Amino acid sequence: MANPYELLAGLALLREKKRLTQQSHEMELQEWSGFKVQVGTLVCLIPCEQVEEVMQPSSVSLARNVPAWVLGVAYFRAQLLTLVDMANLLRGERKAPGASARVFVMRGKQEWFGLQVTAFDGVRHIWSDTQEAPMPAHFDGTWLQYVRQWLALEGETVAVLDAQKLISTLETGEVRT
Repeated sequence: MANPYELLAGLALLREKKRLTQQSHEMELQEWSGFKVQVGTLVCLIPCEQVEEVMQPSSVSLARNVPAWVLGVAYFRAQLLTLVDMANLLRGERKAPGASARVFVMRGKQEWFGLQVTAFDGVRHIWSDTQEAPMPAHFDGTWLQYVRQWLALEGETVAVLDAQKLISTLETGEVRT
């Protein structure tokens, strides 16, 4: 019997083949994968290629005199990692992380950052023919500068975050909340 990974890979190949046969022109489909997460009450995708690793920090050291969105520091592969509460940073929401909360480890030019999300909902594969969605009218704020695009995914509007842009902004200290 095939393992679950082989079954998922086979389903993805069948889906791609079906889409290719339905297209009237010979355009190749592009695909990318993203981590579907909740940042407070916002549903987002973080592109997989921007993330080094997904983890749950075992021990966090608190830091003094830092912004409220800095949770502290932790070690990751012998590197000091600044932990950032994404919900607090982007939306000003203070939500206790759920059981599925994770930290997405990313490397900046000089530092390592861990972006903690409220909940992790798995990996989604996005095809080039996935429908884009308009930005919901009730969203505003400086955090929108980190949104690459909006997608209609599984019946909801999802923000695709440019996490590398966020990390660059954190490193330079130009974060506006």
